[in-house]
This record gives sequence, structure tokens and C-alpha cells, in this order.
Amino acid sequence: MSSLPVSTISSSSARGRFLFSCVIVVALFASTRSACATRPAAIVTILQGNATVIRAVSEFSAIEGVRLLPDDLIRTDKDSFLRIEYEDGTWIELGPDSRLELGHPADKRAKGPALYLLSGWMKIGCATADNGAKKSIASTGMDLSDISGTFIIRTVDATHMIFAEQGSARWMDREPHANDSVALTRGDFLITGKSKSPEVLKRPPPDFISALPVEFRDSLPVRYAQFASRNVVIKDQHAFAYADVEQWLDAEPSIRRQFIPWWRHKAVQDEAFRASLDHNLSLHPEWDRVLHPEKYETDGAPSAPTNQ
Repeated sequence: MSSLPVSTISSSSARGRFLFSCVIVVALFASTRSACATRPAAIVTILQGNATVIRAVSEFSAIEGVRLLPDDLIRTDKDSFLRIEYEDGTWIELGPDSRLELGHPADKRAKGPALYLLSGWMKIGCATADNGAKKSIASTGMDLSDISGTFIIRTVDATHMIFAEQGSARWMDREPHANDSVALTRGDFLITGKSKSPEVLKRPPPDFISALPVEFRDSLPVRYAQFASRNVVIKDQHAFAYADVEQWLDAEPSIRRQFIPWWRHKAVQDEAFRASLDHNLSLHPEWDRVLHPEKYETDGAPSAPTNQ
């Protein structure tokens, strides 16, 4: 990951602080990325409407040909459609009003899949019949693993709808003390949610089909090679606001805790961001130690650092 282009650097102190924050966070990212970061970058190959990418402490508008990195947070606007492709033929499509933390679907994090769908519509598949690696997706309270073929997932308010268009996969409940696991094969439709047992139908219901993004109904051509040799420059990189990441900050604990080392410096320097974090602290209490370190001091001495 690179820092901001020189042309964006302002002599103002605010811009200077923003650049310094970027350097700090980029260095942190570089030291903590796993082996999955050695893969070729994913590329945006189709974009209809608007989509935003949050990387480190900044955000920018997605454009066709731009390269995306592991841990990028992607958000599509209402009525938007985005297709992301990888060198190995794997592709991801996002429908309207969707939020995704990027990772190659064949990669793993310490506690699960590298690809995380927070909300919205997603379709996943591969241009080759078998590229040798099973894929997986995580979302609130669940994993979809051992994916081969093409799957469509919709996540709304922790309710998951999964359609096995082709191939097979295994759905697993990550809720505490749950041991549910369901095998899905071509044509199966699974619906489940918080405190709701999974139900498998033999075909998707009419309301799911009627809401399906039009672009998901067809098989789109592979376009990776058209962009692989292009150098598409990010043009509008700037600091993001609290509202841009609010849903991520309020996600399930295993997801939202990762943002503390990413955005700790921003919380210290950006007064508006800090104030919003503090106002909504009950939704992300792990930030209390960052915002109010004095509460964790003992006998006048700072407490030992902890991994949150």
C-alpha cells in the first residue's frame, strides 16, 4: 500500500496531520498483513453507479481499473453495481447498498474467512471450472465455506439469504455454543438469522427473485486482462468521516475490534471523529480505553498496554 500522492499534500497543518496519520497506519498495515497480501491485487472491472473504498484512514471513489487491497472496506451506493476480479479467475459482484471487507475468497484470517460481507448483495464465482482452491465468506454470525461454483448472498439486519446457483458449499453458525452446519447443493436456498434455525428450500422464494439485482441474473464476461497492465491513479483520496464507517464500528465484536489499531491515531487527532465515537460508545465499548485512558491508570501510572 502506498501513501498519498505528492500532489495531494497541502502545506496546511490539517493536511499535514492527515498525511502523518496515513503514514503511521500504512506502516502498521504493512507490518501486520498476512501472506494473502502477496497475491496480485484485485481489480474493479465493472462499475455502474458509485462505490467508495476506505483504505487506512482515507477514502476514495472506485473507478474501473483501480486495484484493491486486502482489508479495503468497500461500499456501494443505492442502485450501484460493482464487479471485482482476481488474476486466478475468481470474481465478486456487489449489488446496491452493500458493504464488504475485501480479502481473497480462498484466503483465511486467524478466526475465519478473509472476505466479510457486512450487509447487502453479493455474488461470487470463478471463471474457471476449478482453480484448485475452495472459497469462503463470513458475515454476521455465520461462515459459508468450501464454496465451489456460484453463490448469491443477501444480508439484511443479520438475516442471511443464500442461493446455491451452481456447485456446493457448507453454511456454519458462529453464534456462541451453536453447532449448526448445513450442506448446500445446486438450487438450494437457505434463510437464517439471529436466534433463528436455518431453513433450506429447494428453490428461492418469489420475493428474493424479484429483489435480485438485474446484473446478477446473467453471467458476465471476464475483463481482468483488459485492466491488468493499466496503471489507474486514485484521484480523490481524502479523510473519511465517522458516518462513513459507522456500520463497521458497530459490527460484531470480532470485526469491529480490528479497527482500533487502524484508526486509533485518527481518534486522537480528529476531534469530530472522536466525539462521535464517544457519543456512541455503548455500541463499540472497546474504544473506551483509547478515548479515556485515564480510567485505566493505576496509582497514577499508566496501565500496561493490552491487545484489544
